[in-house]
Amino acid sequence: MQTADVVIIGAGVNGAATAYNLLKRGLKRVVLLDKHCIASGGTGRSAAIIRQHYSNEELVRIVKRSVDIFHHFGDVVGGDPGFVNTGWAFLIPDHVSGQFAENLSLARQAGVDVREISEGQLRAMEPRLELSDVSQIAYESESGYADPIATTHAYAHRFLELGGQLMAMNPARGLLLSGGKVSGVRTEQGDISTNVVVNAAGPWAGRVAAWADLDVPIRVTREEEIVLETAPAGGPPRLAFSDMAQAIYYRPHGATGMLVGRGFPKEYEVVEPNGYCQEVRISFIADATQRLGKRWPGFRNTLVVNAYTGLYDVTPDWHPILGETETVRGFYMCAGFSGHGFKIAPAIGELMAEEILNGKGQTSRLSRFNLSRFEKGEPFTAAYGGNRA
Repeated sequence: MQTADVVIIGAGVNGAATAYNLLKRGLKRVVLLDKHCIASGGTGRSAAIIRQHYSNEELVRIVKRSVDIFHHFGDVVGGDPGFVNTGWAFLIPDHVSGQFAENLSLARQAGVDVREISEGQLRAMEPRLELSDVSQIAYESESGYADPIATTHAYAHRFLELGGQLMAMNPARGLLLSGGKVSGVRTEQGDISTNVVVNAAGPWAGRVAAWADLDVPIRVTREEEIVLETAPAGGPPRLAFSDMAQAIYYRPHGATGMLVGRGFPKEYEVVEPNGYCQEVRISFIADATQRLGKRWPGFRNTLVVNAYTGLYDVTPDWHPILGETETVRGFYMCAGFSGHGFKIAPAIGELMAEEILNGKGQTSRLSRFNLSRFEKGEPFTAAYGGNRA
């Protein structure tokens, strides 16, 4: 039987970042498993907008570290994540202005370069906007977007360079348990003996956790996105945007494309991760383009050139479940990212490696994200509700 120090189930961006950081810190025998190719689950279809506007200090500090890594990715990790520092704007309606001010203050205290700007200041950067329904605007100069597949590939490549073992297209089939502890992983290609398993299976994380007799509160939602061709209308937006006033988000996509998705508030469609409808519905395209046209009148006649669906692994409080579980020793959760996983992955990889190598103890920076918070009645709260976190 093969033996490993750590086996990570799921080669999305968080699994790959954790695997790389374990080897970077000196661990030798790390196996990264995936049932298909790397980044073939939720990661590969992420909108990959990178912003730092959150309601909780823990998450703000995590995402700020991730942004710092994206800015210096070649030096910190190696490779090219496709990061584009466009800046990010957040457009809000009047009814959340109180929470908005609190979040900006929290971010500035954590060192985020964010400020409120006027309509005129935003139009100086992007003059094509119609802003009559926007109450306030936040602007982050260091944010933007990246390429989720390129980022994951960069982590996986560095992992392999450091001696890690990637076992793609090798589905995990179960866990080996002994005395309330992990003792191995069953895979399609044979069992692997290990005392540490990281569940980074994204939309399939609930099923993996069930192998450890854990009832993890993760539901899987179906998310749709479209890409528009904007060359005839002057090209894509010059910034990445989260538009709460119109409940959409959008960013440049290549040289002339524009990626658009629906944000909170909206109805969420819960699905099974296998066999869900991957075709984007006509009703979604009509709704998203109508909302976009209200904000960008010049884009009303742009053509949709691509459309696809992805999956979120969503927890009750829209915050991830991280760290070692209290009932099964050696079993670590790294899932439930609720649509936020890509932007925080660089820091999550560091924090997961730190906890695995140093032990949880009382000093873990992940303790607030432990699975036990739901049983204890200590979930996170969010300023705007829903998935704004």
